[in-house]
Amino acid sequence: MRLKAKLLNIESGGTLIIVLNPKVMKELDLEPADRVRVMSEKKYAVAITDVSSAVDETEIGIFDEVKALLDVETGQPITIIPEEQPVTITSIKKKLDGIKLSEDELFELVTDIVDNRLTKAEIASFVTAVYIRGMELDETEHLTRAMAETGQMLKLGVKPVVDLHSIGGVPNNRTTMIVIPIIASAGLYIPKTASRAITDPAGTADTMEVLAPVSLGLDDIKEIVLQHHGCIVWGGSLNIAPADDLIIEIEHPLQLDPTAMLLASILAKKYAVGATDLLLEIPFGPGTKATKARANELEKKFVALGGRLGINVEVVKTDGSQPVGKGVGPILEARDVLQVLENSKDAPADLRARSLYFAGLLLEIGKKAKQGSGLKMATEILKSGKALTKFKEIIKAQGGDPELNSIDLHPGKYDETIYAEKSGTIQGIDDDSIKKIGRHLGAPYNKGAGIYLWNKVGDKVKEGEKLFTIYAESGRKLSEGLAFAETNNPFRIKT
Repeated sequence: MRLKAKLLNIESGGTLIIVLNPKVMKELDLEPADRVRVMSEKKYAVAITDVSSAVDETEIGIFDEVKALLDVETGQPITIIPEEQPVTITSIKKKLDGIKLSEDELFELVTDIVDNRLTKAEIASFVTAVYIRGMELDETEHLTRAMAETGQMLKLGVKPVVDLHSIGGVPNNRTTMIVIPIIASAGLYIPKTASRAITDPAGTADTMEVLAPVSLGLDDIKEIVLQHHGCIVWGGSLNIAPADDLIIEIEHPLQLDPTAMLLASILAKKYAVGATDLLLEIPFGPGTKATKARANELEKKFVALGGRLGINVEVVKTDGSQPVGKGVGPILEARDVLQVLENSKDAPADLRARSLYFAGLLLEIGKKAKQGSGLKMATEILKSGKALTKFKEIIKAQGGDPELNSIDLHPGKYDETIYAEKSGTIQGIDDDSIKKIGRHLGAPYNKGAGIYLWNKVGDKVKEGEKLFTIYAESGRKLSEGLAFAETNNPFRIKT
């Protein structure tokens, strides 16, 4: 049936919904919450039906999510046909019953997720089933391959291709932006597809976006990497492992992080960019995604799954009990990164040391340095200015301003400083509180929002001494952040 689009200017919160007149519903033998295939000139989506006489018989009411997906305008002709319930519902029920899924079942399930043939409730059921029942290594491998192969694949035609990834959980762990230019300077290929923040004040893509565009096409990325040996781009703009973002949207509000899906989420993207060697950081401790015991368990599983995919995975387990660097939030983190690359005396020592350690290991893994000499080589590349030159090359190639320096980066103009209420030694800095303060201030959407840490764990402070300064781009956001910070001070001081 062909109908005219009527834009309702209503958000569903993510679910794809269209509204039909009662007579149209009857003619198509549809009930509310049935599926229909909605087709514009070049795109299609599977949506859930609702019914209202406010939409006449010649119209189809379009919610905002459907409008965005199909790029629909008012009055545009839209074709709809009833859609059968996907057979993959049976696969979801099988997994809920604890039955192992086959390679074909998992590929079809991932395909239905990518093609929007499953509702959020059905995807949530799948995530829940994996969380409760787990997955065997065979299943996880098939899920990983399906997630990669249902999206775009980057084929550089060169080897080795190295990569660096952290499972996350630690604020301002921006080692990637320092490691990439060091590794690229040494002649190794390192295409980095980074994520945006989900719960943190910034992801690597959010921070890199301060310096250069991160939404690039696959052909552009291939050209940049082959010419400059590295890039730092947003994976979400590339249709690389597209099911991953859709699954993460479900996992986040449910606060579920099934191990099999964590493994597949990370390694599907590495497999899709052709990585041959991966250095994987697993931070552990309060506020991170892993205890020390879980970090050990994850190491074994990542190494085993990587081997099946042809990826050599080397794992580094790190203390994630406090933020890395001084700044938290896109601009403040970008300033930290540039200060390290500029060899500035103001550069955060912990960020510099951690980045050089990772870069040294990758140089050894990529056979550019002999075992035990990678750190020395990485340090020489950084001190010589080669890493900074390479980083500016990459910034320019991605469409940014290579003349931008750390002194040019300024956080939001609204600020407030929190001071120590007593003298003593800083025993801890709560990562979770830091993240929440940053989000209240407007990060990562407001690039200038964030937190500057004047002290770190182990430092001695006197009463009235600065602990941290918060920044926002509006007075309202500053007030929100300040109110939360005053009742959830992340610094723990012991006298």
